Amino acid sequence: MRELSPRESRLLAVGLLLVVLLLVDLVLIQPLIDGFGDRARQRQELLARYSANERIIAAIPRLSRQAAMRSKQTALYTLVAADPAAATDSLRDRIQAAANTAGAEFRGSEDLGAAPGMVATRAALRVPAGKLAPLVIAIENSSPLVTVTGLSVSADDALLTGAAASLDVKLDIAIAFRPASAR
Repeated sequence: MRELSPRESRLLAVGLLLVVLLLVDLVLIQPLIDGFGDRARQRQELLARYSANERIIAAIPRLSRQAAMRSKQTALYTLVAADPAAATDSLRDRIQAAANTAGAEFRGSEDLGAAPGMVATRAALRVPAGKLAPLVIAIENSSPLVTVTGLSVSADDALLTGAAASLDVKLDIAIAFRPASAR
């Protein structure tokens, strides 16, 4: 191999120096600069998370008040009983008491299928004429509130007598049910 001229030696030295500088930049400087950027992004994310957590902590008293209000409202719409059968019995007793108060005759009831968290029953009643609306209103407005899902009325006596002295009523009622907590 021949000896390099001074000009070629300088060019080779400058080339090697550039390669070394490029390697130093890629191996040391760029990762250091990228690390600063990554840590800045992490700081921003942490600040955003800290800010969100502060808002959540500041909202705890308001959320507690809302939870207490919802708990009170739940009592208006939910029947609490040991199990679905007990809830159905309670609903049946409630219908029977309202029927007795309205002067109606309770003739029996049957369980209806209901969505999870609900109980439903169909009550057969004989209601004096003019007492049906007050009976339904009394059942609907007593606490906890129920939903009348169906109402079937027949007046078979009217065919014989010409006037409906009493109505045969089938009343479908559903209510939200929550199992009583075991203590």
